Parts: sequence; C-alpha cells; structure tokens
Amino acid sequence: MNLLLLFLIATGVSDDLIPTDPMIGEVNPSEYLVGPGDVLWFSVQGGLPAGLSGYEAGSIIYITVTPDGYAVIPSAGAWHVAGLRLYEAADLIESGFDSRYPGLRGMTGLAILRTFRVPVTGQVASQGMYTVSGASRLTDLLELAGGIAPAGSWTSIQIVSLDGDTAEVDITEFLLKGSMQSNPVLSQGDRVHVPEAEEFVWVEGAVKLSGSMGTGYTGNTDTNPWAGSIRGMVEYIPGETVSCFIRRIGGTRTWAYRDSCYVMRHFPGGGEEKINAPLDIPSIDPELLPGDMVVCPGIPPVVAVSGFVYSPGIYPHTAGMGVFYYISQAGGLVREASEHGIKVVFSDGSKADADDVPVIPSGATIVVPRKYLVGWQDPLMILTSIASILIAWKSLY
Repeated sequence: MNLLLLFLIATGVSDDLIPTDPMIGEVNPSEYLVGPGDVLWFSVQGGLPAGLSGYEAGSIIYITVTPDGYAVIPSAGAWHVAGLRLYEAADLIESGFDSRYPGLRGMTGLAILRTFRVPVTGQVASQGMYTVSGASRLTDLLELAGGIAPAGSWTSIQIVSLDGDTAEVDITEFLLKGSMQSNPVLSQGDRVHVPEAEEFVWVEGAVKLSGSMGTGYTGNTDTNPWAGSIRGMVEYIPGETVSCFIRRIGGTRTWAYRDSCYVMRHFPGGGEEKINAPLDIPSIDPELLPGDMVVCPGIPPVVAVSGFVYSPGIYPHTAGMGVFYYISQAGGLVREASEHGIKVVFSDGSKADADDVPVIPSGATIVVPRKYLVGWQDPLMILTSIASILIAWKSLY
C-alpha cells in the first residue's frame, strides 16, 4: 500500500472510500470533470482557523461532493462544483473560503475518485451496467463488457452524453497508434453503444484475436484446418494492409509461420485467388478488401499420441524429449500395444520409425500399433477358426 493510502487511513478517511483501481497517470486538473461522489481535500496554509465549525485547528478537511453537486465546508460556505474542471472547482472553493476568512490562503485538490455506472449496449460480449471511476477510459469499460463482439464495429463506437450529444470513436487509433484522444475518459451520465460493422474480413490460423478488444472471439476446433488454430471475423477498415490487420487483432502466435501467411480472395462471379502476404517483408503487404480471408498457418507446440495407449490425446511439446516420454504422458502402453513398429507422423505428413527419431518435434503425432498376437486370446481365435473350417469341410465330404 502506498504512502497516500496510509495517509488517508491515518487521517480518518473510510477504508471503503480509498481507491483500488490502478491509473495510467496522475489526474490532469484541466481535464478532469468533478462530479457527485468525488472526495476533495482542503487545507489552509498555516492550519485551519480554530473557529471553523466541526474541525480541529490545523487539520485537513475531506469534502465529498454531494449528490446535487455541492462542495460544503460548514461555517465557510457551499459551492456548486459538479461539471467543473478540477482546477475550476479548486479556484471556486479557495476564493470562496478566502472571502469568508480574509488573509487565509486555502488549497484544494482531488483525494479520491468517484465511481458511477455506465450502460453498454450493442455488439459487446456482455451488455449491461458497469461501474467505472472518474478516470476510466473507453477501453476500461469495453474490457469490463467482455470486449467487442465479432460483429461489432471498432471504428464507430458511440458515446452518448447526458445532454444527448453523440460522439463517434475509432478505437483502432488508440490500439495501433496510442492516440489517447481515441480512448476518451468517461463522464457520469454517458452511455456507450457498439454498433454492428457493415463489412468484414475473416481470419484463421495461428493468430491471437485476444485482449480487451477481442475477447468475444472464439475458435472452433472442430472445423479448423489444423489443431490449435482460431477463426473469426473482424470489421473491415478501408485501406488496411495485412500487416496492419494482424497488429490490430493482437498479432500472431509464437508458433505461426509468419512468412507463409496469405490472403484468399473470392470474386463475385466465382473463382478465387491466393495472394501471398508474408508478414515480415514490408515490400509485400497487400491491401485487404471486404470478404477477404487472412490465413496464418503454423504448428502448435503440442504432440499427439494415438493408438494403443491408456489416454490417447494431445500433450504439450517439451523440447529434447523422445517417443516414450510422450507415451508416458499418455498413460503408457496398454496390454495389446506393440513396442515395435511405433511410427512418428510429422506435420508435413511424412512418416518415420520411432527408432529413427530420437527427438520428437512440435506438431508430430506418435502412432502406437497393436500386437499381432495378444496372450491366449488371439491363438484361441485362430484355432477356433481352423476348427470351424475343418468341421465345415468334413460336413461336405
């Protein structure tokens, strides 16, 4: 806990008023709008006058802005500060106090940020009312709402103020360029609406689609072309190139083949075109069109074990490990399994005997075959079959 919080506790501020949410930086007095619930501090150079009602001489006063927007110091005055910039509210209180107590110089600042509720509607993962502070920005609210949904617009998010004015925000300017003007601070009474995008670009493969703006996306492993990939759709932005698009959605996975990414473009009259789009070659960075599919292939850091083991499945890849390490991860060989003839299938489809592969690479599949004969069951089955044939032969002759 930092010194400010210790100081607030020591001076009698209630624990439930102490802020817990982290902030990007200090509050700018020329930007911050004061509102009901804000806690202001007030002090006088040399200490408070002894005759000030309800306060000990020399103490600091904490003023909670009332629901109707007033800052009140008993025996000194009440000033309507809601809607004012922090520096304007401070000037108003200080000048009002100075006129009541000539010769004393008061100082005012912000001690604790207020919290309030903001409704979020439209194309977000979870519509509803969310609690934010006076310093919360649009991305903070969208993260609370689970992120923008797949069909949502990133470029025309609507913030409707208490007086009915509507501002459209392009959040990509903040995500890609860090422009804080595109990630505004929310005000009490704001309503946020994320409309549906009009045109889309599809994406699949070893990409992230993550973060506060992409948590609404999910992959469908049943239909994806390779294990571990993800697919989704994102709003089309005119003039955006493949590399900019990939940066906007959160980048690629560590196991992506960045030099093998491409675009599949379908034409209205039929037919399609595959356009190479290696991500690390600036001279080859095609511009996207609505309906394009961006594909980033890759091999996930896993190894599959199939066949006659106790728990066939997919297991994390561990560098430097051999066949029987992954077989042990799968519970070991079952009774019917054969230690001979185990095959390793590589990500490109080629195969090799396990004895020839001392280290299993990422993306490989280990296939454990069945023994030709298992205990007494298989010989008995063979003898029974021979006996049946002999009986059938004797019945004919």
